[in-house]
This record gives sequence, structure tokens and C-alpha cells, in this order.
Amino acid sequence: MSDIHDIETIDRVLKGDVHAFAEIIEKYRDRVFRYVYVKFGNYDEAMDITQEIFIMTFESLEKFRRESKFSTWLYSIMVNYGKNHQKKANRYRSVSIDRVHGDDFEFQLTDERENPERQVVDRDSLRIVKEELFNLPDDYREILVLRDIEGLPYNEISRILGIGLSNVKVRIHRGRELLKERLQEKKLI
Repeated sequence: MSDIHDIETIDRVLKGDVHAFAEIIEKYRDRVFRYVYVKFGNYDEAMDITQEIFIMTFESLEKFRRESKFSTWLYSIMVNYGKNHQKKANRYRSVSIDRVHGDDFEFQLTDERENPERQVVDRDSLRIVKEELFNLPDDYREILVLRDIEGLPYNEISRILGIGLSNVKVRIHRGRELLKERLQEKKLI
């Protein structure tokens, strides 16, 4: 679905075809979920937050001014919701068993040609990378997810986060360097 198709779909929703919003959800669900899951590290919480973000987006659709791409506007809602949710969560700090063990969600594609020992090593390495990404400071984790996992361009990240383009580049560089240092300490690279 292109940006033009997003606008057409939004127009249909605003004219009363609320079921057309399912197309928006279908297109962006995985991206929003990945971002939220990496930010919070809990599968069930990420599912709930993803749903809340889409409800908020639906309820705010009339406020979309079309000054940027719809995806940029949606990601701005997503990032701001995540920040607000985290502020509330920090008041009542808890540690998820899922986050500590990291076994409930895998980003892995297995190669059937590999031997089982190699698969175990790869799975363990991926778990460590996910843990280290999760443990980065919020500013770095958030920006690396948007750039390196979601593949968003720098200018779009700048609009989503409300920071300058040079600041985006600096944070991405510093975040990658910090992640690299941590992975080197774990002897993964």
C-alpha cells in the first residue's frame, strides 16, 4: 500500500467506512509491534500497547494534516505513546521474566543446511544481541529500531522524534558504537 493508497484509505475511513481502517492496521501492525516489543521487552504488553496505538490513531485520524507521510505521523504517535507509557511504568518498576530470559520471541530465520550446534550458537548470539539492544539507553535503542530494524530514512526519523537531522545521525552513530562495544565485550564481534 503506497502513501497515496494510505491517503485514499484514510479518506474512506473519514467518510464513514470504519472497516477500511483494517487496511492501515494490516500494513503497519508488524512495524508498530516490533518497535513496541523492542522498547518494552514483554510480548503481552507489546500486543496491548500496539492495540492502544491503533485505537489512538483511529480516534485522531481527523487531526492528520497531511503535511507529512501518514507513516511518519503514525510513528510519531507510536513514539510519543511509548514515552508516556514508559513514564507511567517507571513509577511502578518491575522486571519481566520474559525480558530476562528473552525466549518468548525470536527474530531468527533458521537455515536448514546448518547443523544443530550452529543453530544453538546462532540462537544464543541473537538472544544476546536482543538483550544488549534492549539495555541501551532509550534514545539509542529507539533510534536504532527506527533506522536499522524499520529501515526509516534519517529525515523521517527526524520528524518522528522531533529532533534535528544532525542529532539523528549522531545518535545513530553513538548507539551503534555503544552496541558494538557491548557485543565486543561479549565476544560476538
